[in-house]
Amino acid sequence: MRRVLLGCALLFVGCSSQQAITYYQLPVMPALVASQNTATQPLYIEPVQVASYLNGRGLVLQVSDVELVVARQHLWAEALDQQLQRQLRDRLQSLLPEFVTVLQAQPTTMRLAVQIDQFHGQADGYAIISGRFTLSTHLGSETFSLRVPLEDDGYPALVVALGQGLQLLSQQISQQLNAAI
Repeated sequence: MRRVLLGCALLFVGCSSQQAITYYQLPVMPALVASQNTATQPLYIEPVQVASYLNGRGLVLQVSDVELVVARQHLWAEALDQQLQRQLRDRLQSLLPEFVTVLQAQPTTMRLAVQIDQFHGQADGYAIISGRFTLSTHLGSETFSLRVPLEDDGYPALVVALGQGLQLLSQQISQQLNAAI
């Protein structure tokens, strides 16, 4: 009887010492100080479309050419598609003083649609971001594929690298927007 109670106690302690859940959000880039907001062109960033495997809460790590692992203890603090839309809006507003990002589109508002196919880490120490974006003023879409090295091991370094990749994507989009006006 004593052994059974000891076994139950050990089982209980083992179950209660599970790893804590950690939540992550993409890093917020410091805002650039604009001299004067002379924005004349409204820009609407449509809700970002993410691949279905990214719709969950867990961060994703690609461990082989064909295997993706979704973390159970390392979760996004907010839905990824919502984070991406807000981050793109804020980053593009900083990069493009001639545009003003708006929360609702009007018929004459320039629109940006972004589709994310990959937004995860790789076991070899890189963050991968790929997909396509479309501007309402262009007929076709632009593809992007970014590979950012992690500066350290672990999920925090992955999230930082994904944020750096998102900044690179924002710069690529801003170049296209500047060419459009």
